[in-house]
Parts: sequence; structure tokens; C-alpha cells
Amino acid sequence: MNNFKLIFRQLWRNRLFTLLNIVGLSIGISACWVIFRIVNYEFSFDQKQPDKELIYKVHTSYLENNETDNFDGIPAPLPAFIKDNFSDMALSVPVFSQYFERVSRSNETNHIQIFEDQNNIIGTTPDYFKLVDYNWLEGNKEQVFKRPNEVVLTTSRAKLYFSQEALSDIIGKTLSYDTTLFIVAGIVEDLSYPSSFMGKEFIQIPSKDWTSTTWTNSNSNWQMYIKTKSKHVITPLLKSVNTKIHEMTDEEYLKYGYSMSANAIPLSELHFTSFAQDSTDKKTMYGIMGIGLFLLILACINYINLTTAQVPHRAKEIGIRKTLGESQKRITFIFFLETFIITICALLLSCPLVQLIQTSLSTYIPEGMYSFADNLSVLLFIAVTTILITLISSWYPSLLINKVKISEVIKISGGSKVNMGGFSLRKALIIFQFVIAQIFVVSTFITGMQLKHSLNSKLGFNKDAIITMQLPSKSYQNSDTDPFIFKEGLKRISAIKQVSLGHLPMSADHWGNSIVVKNDTGEIRINHQFKFVDEDYFKLYDIHLLAGREIKLSDTTSGTVLNLDAIKKLGFKSAADAIGAFVQINDQDIQIVSVMDNFHSKNMHNEIGPLELKPSNKRGQLRSISIQLPENKEKWSSVLKQIELEWKKHYPNAPFKYEFYDKKIENFYENDLKFSKVINLSTSVTILLSCLGLIGLVTISTAQRRKEIGIRKVLGSRVSGIVQLLSKEYLKLIFLSILIASPIAWWAMHHWLDDFAYKINLSWWMFIIPAVITLLIAFVTMSYHSIKAASANPVESLRDE
Repeated sequence: MNNFKLIFRQLWRNRLFTLLNIVGLSIGISACWVIFRIVNYEFSFDQKQPDKELIYKVHTSYLENNETDNFDGIPAPLPAFIKDNFSDMALSVPVFSQYFERVSRSNETNHIQIFEDQNNIIGTTPDYFKLVDYNWLEGNKEQVFKRPNEVVLTTSRAKLYFSQEALSDIIGKTLSYDTTLFIVAGIVEDLSYPSSFMGKEFIQIPSKDWTSTTWTNSNSNWQMYIKTKSKHVITPLLKSVNTKIHEMTDEEYLKYGYSMSANAIPLSELHFTSFAQDSTDKKTMYGIMGIGLFLLILACINYINLTTAQVPHRAKEIGIRKTLGESQKRITFIFFLETFIITICALLLSCPLVQLIQTSLSTYIPEGMYSFADNLSVLLFIAVTTILITLISSWYPSLLINKVKISEVIKISGGSKVNMGGFSLRKALIIFQFVIAQIFVVSTFITGMQLKHSLNSKLGFNKDAIITMQLPSKSYQNSDTDPFIFKEGLKRISAIKQVSLGHLPMSADHWGNSIVVKNDTGEIRINHQFKFVDEDYFKLYDIHLLAGREIKLSDTTSGTVLNLDAIKKLGFKSAADAIGAFVQINDQDIQIVSVMDNFHSKNMHNEIGPLELKPSNKRGQLRSISIQLPENKEKWSSVLKQIELEWKKHYPNAPFKYEFYDKKIENFYENDLKFSKVINLSTSVTILLSCLGLIGLVTISTAQRRKEIGIRKVLGSRVSGIVQLLSKEYLKLIFLSILIASPIAWWAMHHWLDDFAYKINLSWWMFIIPAVITLLIAFVTMSYHSIKAASANPVESLRDE
């Protein structure tokens, strides 16, 4: 107990350093805590799935020009084919996503509750519940789907639909999926671990999907899992499956120059497979693990520097303890105990900091992380982290404390004269801190510049003062209304400059096909994207036509518009040469009536490729409407109200929603913005921790050179000269850290920029500016203590003896 009293007394006496230590460690612990939860969640996927090493997800691969493109979907007939022809397979399970506009039920008072756009509804077979080990709370999994139109719910969905009823009372109740009634046949407990099996409602796979004979079409909503009796079965199975696929598809596909085959991913690798839905990049996980580790190491370095700063001032206390017979082991133990107490205090402060960090990084944190209990893992992480911080942070300061000699301190009034030896390790630590800090500062600067370049570059079309709206797709929202009638109504609003129907210029929404040009030596075939538009599209988006005329709705079956990249790849010498030429699309001869300049149809990560804009007057092909608002922003509010009135006139049952297109384009860089936010936060933390460590070193220096400073002042030195004297040594260390960090940061940013097809060029000034910023921050940090020491009365330091 006496030891605790002495420790708390010592911590209170040096409360400024105690507070800095606690804050520094808490920042490092908080960052690692959040990162641990994210990484632990992502790496836990499918790890508790029984027999996971025997389960595979089947997907399709397309081979074209010796390049393989993997696709997370299958042909609809594949599950039935495997089920009927491979009896030695343990399990063959289709997982076909189902979409319903509305799920509804009538309660006891005949009030109809409606739930719109429910996700994770899948069509499957009874084998699904043999593959995934759900805990059945109600119903019998051996009898499920024996009758038509049965549905199995997870507890979360059962409580959503039947919030006032016990689970046992829900069995036999009915739910209406659009116009079809389903009977609740079972309730299973939601999986308690992260899983790729994300279904929440299960119905029998629709007959049209199970009996499909269309092998040439794959869909990401059609997925399939198989469970083998041994790992050796998968290779011959895929070989037999691909024989069937080639038999059914080669005639159609080979004339277009590619072929399709089936492949399989082990369940244990699925979550980190790049082309799989809801997957995670393993490199990103390793990256944030590295960030967390660096932040924790920096926090420990900060503690070491701040603690060693206090050693000269505690020399007399240590000398007296040794004189009174206290052993070296006991002094070391007490010092470790002191570090442990500070770490516990830092841990307590981390609890609110973790919530703050999670809130600020909410868009980066996986949605399902909070749905799974990880208390045991977090407690283990906290225990291990606390022990590691205590051991790492205490080692070097305790070594210095035990080097204090009684003869050096017993006859002096303070500890500032004690010689603590060289500072090589401390210098190495401060260099390491600022190397990491500088890498983050450079990364922040360059990522910010690249994002600015991506968002502000000319895209080849106008995106300003344009709002976009998705036209209703649900039957009860008047989706059968002719969109051209709505468009004509909008055109009568005088303040609106232009209105157009069609796919947005930059969007993930497009179709794919191939274009063929035949010549004397054969044919040229290119793959391309195509989008459906109306005749006002080019005026609204100000897309530049290089040759030809404006398109008309009469061109829907005979004419098309290609971009310059498509024209060049098809072998035309110029845009003018292509006008009037015929190309084959879907085995139809289509005339090129216009050639447009290239524009970015995808974000800056992707190169501009061949693009076709097809005129259309069909409601099903024109699902978006774009409206150009007046240049005067003050008029926008009244114009939007008029647009809403027109919307309600044609789509009274659909909500009025719109987006500004320039903001929508920013969403294409969501992952980059998330990455930038993490880097910015990490930069702030590393700079803060590095500066706290720098305060410790400056404190040491001013304490040990106190008499020298006094003598210099008596001899006429100015405050600025003394500040320069005290700062010069550490500025040299920081300058050295910048020299070390710059090539590392260049390498890291060079590789990050490789993912952009259109990017900034790295230049020397991009490293000079962050270096100057780092030096200024460090100098300002040191200036307070340096000026305070330089301004002190020299009499106080010179009368020390």
C-alpha cells in the first residue's frame, strides 16, 4: 500500500508529465483498439463455419485474348445440373437472390404493415440448412419446403414483421411478398459470427430458375455453394462441369472471341477474394494493422522520451532510496508498477476516445461489426496490450534509473547535474517518430492533391447545376407512366434550362457489348460500353460532337454515336471518315451518325475506353432523368418546388428524391475519401505524439544545460541565440528523419497512384512543402520550452551550489 501511495504522490508531483503520458498512451491504445475491432471482424468471416475447408463457392470465368475475367455469378441451370449428375457430392446449394417490392402482413386489427425493399431474401433448397448450421428455434428443418410457398425467417426478421408476438406464435402466420402469400414454416437464430451466408429470409428456389436452360447468361444474383466429401473431389468436378458449359456455350461465345468456364473459391478465402460480393481487400487490412502498430509504437516511444526527461530530476529520490537500502530489483519493480498504473489510466481514457474515433470513422467501419459480440477478443487484446506497453515503455527508463550513482546525487540539491550518458537511443527514437510522422504528412499532402485532381479535372461533360432523379421502378408507384410526358411537363417550367432522359455520363450503370467492322482483311472486333440516351442529352451535358449531326429519336434502330476512342480502335483514320459507315452490333448493321469527343464514363482509376450512346424512346431503358437548373442559385429553391409539384402529378405514390450530380460524382471516390480520412487522422496522431516526445527531449536538454544557459546570458547572449542553440540539435534530427522518410513516402505514394489511370506526377516540391510544415511544427513545439529557459534569471541557475 505504501508503494501505491508513493507512486501516486510522485505522479501528482509531476502531474504535467503524468497527463502527457496518459494522453499519449491513450491515443495509441484508442487507435489500436478501433483497428483491432475492424481487423478482428474481417478476419473472423466464415472461421466458425463447420467443415469450412470442404465448402466452395462456384463462380464463372471468362477467357478473352489470354486474359481471364472472373465474375461472381453462375448460369441459372448449373445448380440443377450438378445436383442431378454428381450424386457423390456432399451438398450442392443454390443461393439465388430474390427481389420483392414490398413485404406486408395484416395484424389483429386488420391494419396492413408494409416493409419496402427488404434485402437478403434468397431462394434456395432444404440443403441450405444442412450447409449452414443455424440454430432452429421454431419449425423442423427436415420438413422445410415440403409444401409450396413456405418461408423461413431469422429472429431479426421475425421480430421486425411480428414485433408483438412470441416466436412460437409466428409459425403458420402469412406474409405477402408482393402478391404471393407465404406461410412462415421456421425461425432460425441469426448467425452469431461473421459469415458470407448473409440470408435473412429463405424461400424455395423459384421453379423458373431451377428449370432454366439458358447457359449463356450469368447473373451476380445467381450464386452457388458446394460441399465436397474431400478436397480431391473439386478438380474432377470442375472438369466435368466445364465440359458441359463448353458444350452449351461455345457455339455462341467463340464467335465473339471468348469462352466461359466455372471455377471455385474455398470458403476460407472467399471474404478476401477481390471479385466476390461484399469482399474486403486483405492488403488494406494489413495496411491498417501496420498503421495501428506504428501508432502504438509511437505512443510507447513518446512515453519513453517523456519519462527519461524526468530521470535527472528524480535522481536525488533514487539516490536516497538506494542509500536507505532499497534494492535495484525493488526500484525496478516500483517503476514498472508506476508505468502499469499510468497505462491503466490511459486505458480508462481510451474508452471515450474509442467512441469518438468510431464516430469520426463511421463510414470506414464495417456495417456488421456492431452486430457481433467480440467482448472476449477485445478483453484479450486489452490485457495483452496493457502488458506489452508496460514492458516496452518501462525497459529503457528503468535502465537509466538503475544507472544513477549515489555519489553523484547525495551532495547536490537537484538532479540536473547527473550525467545520464549519451543520447544515441533517444536520438534514434525521435528520428523514428518523425520518420513515421513525415511519411504520413507526405501521404496526406499527396492523397489530397490526387483527390482534388480527380474531382476538379475536366471530365468532358458539364456536371454543374444539374440534379438527377431515378424514375420509379415499382408498379404501385406508377412506373408505367411514360417518362417523356413527365419530361414535357418539366420543360414547361421556364427557369429550367434543359431536361434529358438516359444513363448518366459518369456512372456504374451501363451495358456491355461488342462492335464489329468488316474490311478486306477480315474484321475488327472491340468490346465497349453503351448507354441509352434521348435527343436532348448532348445539349444538357454539353458533350462535344467532333463530326456528324445531332441524334434524333428516329435513330433508335438505325443510327448510333461512338466516341473517338472507339473510332480509332475500329480502324478509322478520323472522326469525319467514320460518319456514314456501318458497324455490326448484335448482328445488326448500324450507321454511325455522330462521333463525340472522349469523356470520362468511369472515375479516374479507369482509362477512357470505347463508348456508344444509343438513342432510345423506351421507358425501360431510360431510368434516370437529368435537369439543368438556372445559373442563379437563388432561384433553385423555387424551381425545386415546381419540379416536386410536377413529380407528384405524375408519380403521386413515389417519394421525391434528387441528387446534385457533382456530389454524386464524389461518391465514385468513396474508398479514396475513406483512405484519405484515415491517413489524415493518423497524421494528426503521429504529429501529436512526436511533438509530445520532442517536449521530453527539450526538457532534458534545458535541465542539463541550465547553468550553461545562465553563463551565456551573463556573457551577453540573446534569447534568440539561446533558442537557436537549444533547437539546433533537434532540428538536425528532424531534418535527418525527413531525408529518411522521403524516399519511403515516394515509394508508397508511387504505388498508391498506380491505381489511377489519370493521376498527378510526383515532383520534388510535393516533398519540400510537407518537410517545411513538419520543421515548423517541431520548431514551434520546442520554442515554448526553449524561450522559457532562455528567459530565466541567470542568478537562479548560477547559485546552484
